[in-house]
Amino acid sequence: MSDAGEWPFAWGTPVGTARVAATPEDFQVDERLGFAPEGEGPHLLVRIRKRGLTTQQAIQQLAAHWQVERRAMGYAGRKDRQAVTTQWLSVPWPVNAPLAPLGRLVDEGERVLDVIDVQRHRRKLPVGALAGNRFTLTLRDVDAAPRDMAARLVTIAGQGVPNYFGGQRFGRDGHNLNRALDWLAGGNRPRSRNDRSMLISATRSAMFNEVLARRINAGDWSQPRAGDLLVLDGRGSLFAAEEGEMAFNRRRAAGQRIHPTGPLPGADNRRQSRSAALIERESTALEGWSAVIQALADQGVTADRRSLRLSVGALAGCRIAPATWRLCFELTRGAYATMVVRELVEAVNA
Repeated sequence: MSDAGEWPFAWGTPVGTARVAATPEDFQVDERLGFAPEGEGPHLLVRIRKRGLTTQQAIQQLAAHWQVERRAMGYAGRKDRQAVTTQWLSVPWPVNAPLAPLGRLVDEGERVLDVIDVQRHRRKLPVGALAGNRFTLTLRDVDAAPRDMAARLVTIAGQGVPNYFGGQRFGRDGHNLNRALDWLAGGNRPRSRNDRSMLISATRSAMFNEVLARRINAGDWSQPRAGDLLVLDGRGSLFAAEEGEMAFNRRRAAGQRIHPTGPLPGADNRRQSRSAALIERESTALEGWSAVIQALADQGVTADRRSLRLSVGALAGCRIAPATWRLCFELTRGAYATMVVRELVEAVNA
């Protein structure tokens, strides 16, 4: 399930077509850490704004400009190159040295890097240490009735969207997934630790998408079934859907307070906490993946769970010109804005 064209929709076909991210300024992302800089310590938390650069390229530029060890720098999440994004990095910094200056470090046409805030912090920023992201998207050449756009936005805000992993997780034409399957079958090994992590993620994401697609086709992707493992919205704690509490859980799910979860396969230490019905359903959905799951377990990968539904926070959409719409919304970390847009319009090339 690496081709978005194969994934079923939750709310019917898109209401029209639009150009999405026609320019980097049309796809703006602001990272939200969820905590404040500590104000002291041997690191800096540095907020950057970038355009035309990957997160790793921005880190390289900053390390070279400030003459710091690149490997000692940290980031909470990766941000798209073809977008205007803000995010936080951590930089090792002598405790007696003045704060690094704000300003533009890169100005090379399409490639821009600005330092917009610097604060002291006690520790290196670890991957995943963010609350989520705020998106501001501009859709151009929108070919859809405004009434249909507005109605679909109401549905998405009130009921969420499928929490698919986006196509970028699998690489162009599924290249990362194909490499991963070759490696796990005994082929070429990953080139580095980061490469290994990327290949494992591509594999587990494809299996998660397979389970989610089946739940959408069954019509119960957002509603608890007896035996499901559920998760609180925005939290990581799992609990079982008990038979005697189904009416209560369905009311909570209707308010997007809880969601069913799907598997991120590996060595399954939680097997005993899953019901027999859930094990059977997910084993059936992933029947053709058994050798891959075993290979992941042999690599020391531990199974995990992910919400099947994605709540779209603070969603607002308005028409700013006859064929132009602006969308603003917030997502938790690990979620894909493209999966929100996918339930609204079909993205077309210029």
